[in-house]
Amino acid sequence: MTAASSPGILAVGDQLVSEARVVGEILAQGGVTLPAGLSSTGRVVAELLSPPPPTCALTTMNWATSHLVTTSDTVHADVLITAITANGIERSVHLVDGSGRVREQGTQVWKPTTADIAPVSEAVDFCTVDWGQMLARRLGSDSAFTSSLSTWDGTIGLRCGERELHIRIYRGRIIDVTRRVPHGATFTFVASPRLWTELAFDTDDNFMRRAISGEFSSTGDGYEYLRLTKPLNILMGHVRHIAREARS
Repeated sequence: MTAASSPGILAVGDQLVSEARVVGEILAQGGVTLPAGLSSTGRVVAELLSPPPPTCALTTMNWATSHLVTTSDTVHADVLITAITANGIERSVHLVDGSGRVREQGTQVWKPTTADIAPVSEAVDFCTVDWGQMLARRLGSDSAFTSSLSTWDGTIGLRCGERELHIRIYRGRIIDVTRRVPHGATFTFVASPRLWTELAFDTDDNFMRRAISGEFSSTGDGYEYLRLTKPLNILMGHVRHIAREARS
């Protein structure tokens, strides 16, 4: 992924990582006084550590906590652009402690007040039909992918957040790319928008390692999901190529 050198992270895959600081010091410097043990402390700290994109207004903020931060904790914010849509710029914010554990996390949507942002790109609009058609064209011409599914008849589902895409395959040939097939997907690969973005822009191809470590989930036929690890790995390779070609 690309490390941004300023608060203006305005393309999918751009990332900003703040310096690590003590929570109490962050609040004091920001002129914020909060009662001890307040559940919203992490959210406030994340906002102080993650400057807004230029000329944007915050419209949505969702926040979740694994382990509440305290004023004595040392944390940094890891901010990643996961989407640019008609609704605005979507960012994933992780509040990470000194051991590398994500203590609290959330999503932000920023509405630009000017047009000075990267245009919406199908190449990183994960799990939409247009993106799926781009992916299908590449997969259809990849003999390693088609041969790995030469005897398979089924539907691979791909889900990014609330968006789901179905790729219908018959004996290695992709015959349909759609929001839903009549009887549902054989199995669906499920990952958050942040994970999709990380998979697309990580320097190394980490899909297999991350899959083995259990970072992703699936619905439907779990046996088929595991059995089709090879074609899924090939598929993710093309996801990476599509995203990187769009950024080059």
